[in-house]
Amino acid sequence: MNLDEFNRKSKKRRKLTAKEREDRKRLRMVQKAQEYQTSTYIRKFVAPLFQQMIRAEWASREDGVEYAVVDGQVRNVRRRKGQCICVTCGKIMLWKSGIAGMHTGHFLASRRNSILFEEDNVAPQCSHCNYHLSGAPQAFRQWMLFVHGEKTVERLERLKTESRTFTRHELVDMRIAYQTRLKAAQERMEQ
Repeated sequence: MNLDEFNRKSKKRRKLTAKEREDRKRLRMVQKAQEYQTSTYIRKFVAPLFQQMIRAEWASREDGVEYAVVDGQVRNVRRRKGQCICVTCGKIMLWKSGIAGMHTGHFLASRRNSILFEEDNVAPQCSHCNYHLSGAPQAFRQWMLFVHGEKTVERLERLKTESRTFTRHELVDMRIAYQTRLKAAQERMEQ
């Protein structure tokens, strides 16, 4: 069913159900996605939302201690709700601190679709570590091995060599899921 058919059917009723509204929104998003090449749609709409969602979910955790590499050692670093800790240097910043603030760094830096949206492959990083130090790969590997273990690191390294393509429908579904998770994380931070 396309959007025009959906609109004709829904005009017969006065009020749309929540499910119909969701379906209508999804159809509009799919139509919009078809205006772009999939790689452009990923870069402009899905990847930035994924990265923002990752930082928000980390920051929405209750006040506490997180692991980070500080002075070459994995240590406990205390943070408050709404803050992220750079896993490769221990710097603490607000989760939404702009381009010069907190980023979402990729352990295996690659634009390959096979690992681009792999949540085990990403963690908060300050702009200095992520951009100026090219992701601080040695410190990131040290953190990954300590927090996720060798099996996860090996799995990600295997995934990096694989090829993966996404359909526009998959990308729209990912975008909707990331929007939902981002909103939930923001609500948890406000509590």
